[in-house]
Amino acid sequence: MLTSSMALVIAGLAMVTYDSITFKRQRLNDLTTQAEILGSISSAAVAFNDTKAANEYLSALKTRPMVSMAVIYDNNGKIFATYHRNESDSVDAPQLEAEGTRIQGDDLELFRHIHQGNEIIGTVYLRAGLGLEERLIRYTGIVLTLLVASLLIALLLSARLQALVSTPLLEVADIAQRVINNQDYSRRAIKYSNDEVGVLVDGFNQMLSQIQQREAALQSANHALQLEIAEHKAAREQVAALNETLEQRVVERTAELEAANKELESFSYSVSHDLRAPLRGIDGFSLILQENYSDKLDEKGQSYLQRVRAATQRMGDLIDDLLKLSRATRSEMNPTTVDLSELATTITDELQESTPDRKAVFSIEPHMIVNADETLMRVMLENLIGNAWKFAGKRPETRIEIGKKIIAGDTVYYIKDNGTGFDMKYADKLFGAFQRLHTVNEFEGTGVGLANVQRIIRRHGGKVWAEAKLDEGATFYFTLSAWRKSA
Repeated sequence: MLTSSMALVIAGLAMVTYDSITFKRQRLNDLTTQAEILGSISSAAVAFNDTKAANEYLSALKTRPMVSMAVIYDNNGKIFATYHRNESDSVDAPQLEAEGTRIQGDDLELFRHIHQGNEIIGTVYLRAGLGLEERLIRYTGIVLTLLVASLLIALLLSARLQALVSTPLLEVADIAQRVINNQDYSRRAIKYSNDEVGVLVDGFNQMLSQIQQREAALQSANHALQLEIAEHKAAREQVAALNETLEQRVVERTAELEAANKELESFSYSVSHDLRAPLRGIDGFSLILQENYSDKLDEKGQSYLQRVRAATQRMGDLIDDLLKLSRATRSEMNPTTVDLSELATTITDELQESTPDRKAVFSIEPHMIVNADETLMRVMLENLIGNAWKFAGKRPETRIEIGKKIIAGDTVYYIKDNGTGFDMKYADKLFGAFQRLHTVNEFEGTGVGLANVQRIIRRHGGKVWAEAKLDEGATFYFTLSAWRKSA
């Protein structure tokens, strides 16, 4: 019990200390990131002396409960905009200090410069509550509760073990002493359980029986029986231990894989959303410059501004595709009967309507029925057929064939085109996110579509692959093994 108590106390102290350090670092990183975001989005407001916009940006901190006060200073150190979580808060804004952080009691304060290019045009000040004291009290309470509960459990276990172990052993010792003193081999110890103590009682009684009978043959037989029982028991225990270890490893590896996948999906989704705010700021201010100040820029400046807007739009497309990739992994599966032929026809009609002057021939095999998630099937076909349409766009006549065939006893669906194709030595890069075999100037796109296709097919228990030759077109194949229905 003493050892358990010391271990729990040391572990608790280590946990509380580590949590305090980690919590401070986390709060500092979070506040630093918030200050950088505020500095980025408010740089234009400071540069153009737009206090209203700056205050609106600061008011967004209402969604950050930990931030109690925020101030934006201009380049002269004067207060440009302020924010108080509690409007009745009478605490004055501090004097401008050098860039850095400090801890005042239970508050964390941070100064961060606002940059425009390489020029410092202002400073952001943030104050946030740490809440460390309350957190330490809570963790200390948890540790004390665990310590008391563990000691109570240890006490109960020790009492139980005393009843199970000490009492039978004392009875065996008493009988052994009487046998030695009185030479009475007819006495037997009472067996209370089938554990190790029970085995000891059995052995003791068998020993008495052997001594009493004084027969070497019976003694030899009993000895052989004991060895056989011990071997079988050891073998069973070894097998049980191996099975338990194997099952535990499988559970641990499965849990680790699931956790890693969830973290990756959460990371992609979070990054995609967090990138939108600064991107909207860049695009919005670029549009303002283009609409209101284009006459003040020379031709080269206007070209640079146009390139900035084009880059933000492409970044927006990348974010949208990243979200689609995340949704393809996270969305709930709703299996139903899906006609791939009808979906393909709808998609090809939409493509033809989008470019009515383009000469195209579509060949779609009818009645390709599968059991799958209809929404994901449409996303998958839109990507594959859209790629075929895109990469065959430079041909005088676009030809796209959609059908199925039997390969090695499996139904394999395919989309074939007469486009530019690709070199098969790069086939392993096709289904990687943001992997492209052509430049953006040749063919538009973000390189996420085929990664999305692969995830959808895998979720349906199938696989996807491609065959192609340069300037001779490409064919994409896929199966739906675990979800397939006879077509």
